[in-house]
Amino acid sequence: MKTGKKRLTGTLLALCAALLVLCIVLAIGWSKTAKADAVLPEVRNNGTAVQWKYRDEPDWRDLVALTELTGAAGENGKNGTDGKDGSNGADGKNGINGANGKDGMNGVDGTDGQNGIDGKDGSNGTDGKNGINGANGKDGINGIDGTDGQNGKDGINGIDGTDGQNGKDGTDGVNGKDGVDAKNIEVQRAETHIQWRYEGDEWQNLVAIADIEGPAGQNGKDGANGKTPEFRVNENILQWRYVGDEIWLNLYDLTALKGADGRDGVDGKDGINGKDGAAGKDGTNGQNGRDGKDGNTPFIGENGNWWIGETDTGVKAAGVDGEKGDKGDPGDKGDPGEKGDKGDKGDPGQNGSCSGYFCGEGYVPSTHLSDGAVPLYYREMHNRGGLISYNGTTLRLKKGHTYSVCVSGMVNASTNDKSGYHSVRMTDGYDDNYCRYITLIEQSSRGSNSLCFNRIYDLTGAKNDVELKFSLEQGDYKTYLLSFRGSVTIIALD
Repeated sequence: MKTGKKRLTGTLLALCAALLVLCIVLAIGWSKTAKADAVLPEVRNNGTAVQWKYRDEPDWRDLVALTELTGAAGENGKNGTDGKDGSNGADGKNGINGANGKDGMNGVDGTDGQNGIDGKDGSNGTDGKNGINGANGKDGINGIDGTDGQNGKDGINGIDGTDGQNGKDGTDGVNGKDGVDAKNIEVQRAETHIQWRYEGDEWQNLVAIADIEGPAGQNGKDGANGKTPEFRVNENILQWRYVGDEIWLNLYDLTALKGADGRDGVDGKDGINGKDGAAGKDGTNGQNGRDGKDGNTPFIGENGNWWIGETDTGVKAAGVDGEKGDKGDPGDKGDPGEKGDKGDKGDPGQNGSCSGYFCGEGYVPSTHLSDGAVPLYYREMHNRGGLISYNGTTLRLKKGHTYSVCVSGMVNASTNDKSGYHSVRMTDGYDDNYCRYITLIEQSSRGSNSLCFNRIYDLTGAKNDVELKFSLEQGDYKTYLLSFRGSVTIIALD
């Protein structure tokens, strides 16, 4: 029992020594001024050694091996009670002695080899049990030392005699009690302290983290000079690039920052009818003309041409402006006509009206059209009658009515094709081929072009509402769309 206490005391002393070493290392390596952003050390026990490192380091450093925490060997305990002697075994028969070999000649001493490198000290082996002390023999009388003779050569070994039989083993003595097991030491870093304990015991503070600080790190190398960005607003798109770069990159669509449209104001009062103007002078009565035949009212067909009755005139409703003609010569002044009879005052005309209408803005942000078609987004400005609605990128027309639809705006695009050309066209999700045909734009390099689409959608006999999904796509050439912005006007004609 006394031996166990001494070993425990030795272990505690070794632990204190190791912890003292840890404090000395931390005190030497770290400043005692606490800072909020200091790099704190971490400590752990990996099973073979107590280790430490800074939090931002990948490798652990050994502080002290656990084997070094074992205290010095305690004093020998008292001898246990001797076990009973076992009965002596019978002596074996002596073997026949072999003949002695002749002494060999002394060999020539070889050159001393160089000293080898000292090997590492091995771990101390467990102390064996003390053996029973034998009886001391009587001291013999010292003889006179003879003169040292020369070393003779080793002779040939003689043949060993036959071993005698082993005597029977004596009865084993009673085993002594096992000593107390040593406890493992654990180390951890708590929130405010570095702590230690024996395995299973309470944690005890070793040193406050506030009292230690890692050494100041060396100043890092200056980083490469950063590029200066610049910004601009183009077509309500916030764009940026580094100074010196050629291409502007889209950052944010500023139209998304606009709040919802306010409510429509109250209709103003009707103005007072103006006074009738003075009666003009009566002109000369003309001859009555013959009654003409009832004519057909022209209208715009689904192909975008003007139709008269069932005849397609082949004339596009959206005609291209012709060149300005020369100014004509002024005509001769005509003779004044005779005063005609005063005509009757006509009936007041009825106010014009329609079932409903929609007016809004359509836009598409910059994108690579080679990645696929991109839809138009809408921002509503006016909407009456409840016949036209939209949701994100889809316009819905209620069945049972005829609608005039106009999409007009500017396309800004550049080539993304080896040919140097770009091409843009529009689809409506209803009759894409017709829409592509009348909206195709092709141009070399980069530029802006107007896009105009007009069409009548007759839904008087439709069984369901119709959804229009206008989108822009590339034609025969790879194209980068910089922007599109325009107006979308839909009028119910009945």
